[in-house]
Amino acid sequence: SLKSYLNRLTTQPLNNPDEILSYRHQDLNGATIHPLQPRKRLHDHKNELLVCHDMRGNYLNDRFNIGASYGNAYQIMQWDVIDIFCYFSHHMITIPPITWINVAHHHGTQIMGTFITEWDAGAIHCSVLFATESSSKLLANQLVAIAEDYLLDGWLINIENKLNPDVEVPNMIIFLTTLTEIMHLKRPGSKVIWYDAVTVEGNLHWQDSLSPLNRPFFDVCDGLFVNYTWSDESLVKSISLAGPDRVPNMYYGIDVFGRGTPGRGEYNCGESVKLLSHHNLSVALFAPGW
Repeated sequence: SLKSYLNRLTTQPLNNPDEILSYRHQDLNGATIHPLQPRKRLHDHKNELLVCHDMRGNYLNDRFNIGASYGNAYQIMQWDVIDIFCYFSHHMITIPPITWINVAHHHGTQIMGTFITEWDAGAIHCSVLFATESSSKLLANQLVAIAEDYLLDGWLINIENKLNPDVEVPNMIIFLTTLTEIMHLKRPGSKVIWYDAVTVEGNLHWQDSLSPLNRPFFDVCDGLFVNYTWSDESLVKSISLAGPDRVPNMYYGIDVFGRGTPGRGEYNCGESVKLLSHHNLSVALFAPGW
């Protein structure tokens, strides 16, 4: 059918545990993915800018492997200041379209996919995926396989539902540890970043900082994407808890729409960026397509 033909020419997300666990090496139908190019950093600081791209759910005209069908598709023009680009959607597994991977890599910018579970449906999916140590390791290996096929430079892990504290939380730690270790082995320089939402008690409770309730996740991966509703006081708390070596590994969220973000987002985002950079913290700029 025309639909199945077009699907073969596009990058598709994965939507449930069955699709993830049955994932096998992909035939990209002649599309070429280019490796990450080296780039000299413009400064010596270790903090980074992560841009999290959420554009009306994504997978719009940009989903085609050979480019969009019209010239005014959404574009990013200043790749030279972006260290990491995360293609975000609310599908369980967001695989960035090949065109985004290639343009990011051309400019020396890392690109990562997203693994997300949300709300009641997400809790059900997590009860399957994190039921045992072996199932958690299997999921980690599947994400690595996807990253190898698409030359991804990491994953954002976004769990926004409750977890069973006795079973799923320990297995989540195992999953993060396994994913981070194998990604480093198979995709050197890659990063696994945890989003600040669920706690080690299994509750959905955004901390807006590094805290004892999310630190165990942070300790076994490469970074923490701090929720957007942080305060100046939370910076001091996070810096003290992280220690100087890991301060740049905290990516403080700035919502360009301004939903609870200090500085109110929009064209004021630069003020928050200056504050975070002063403390050597990294920045996660969410939804610049505002």
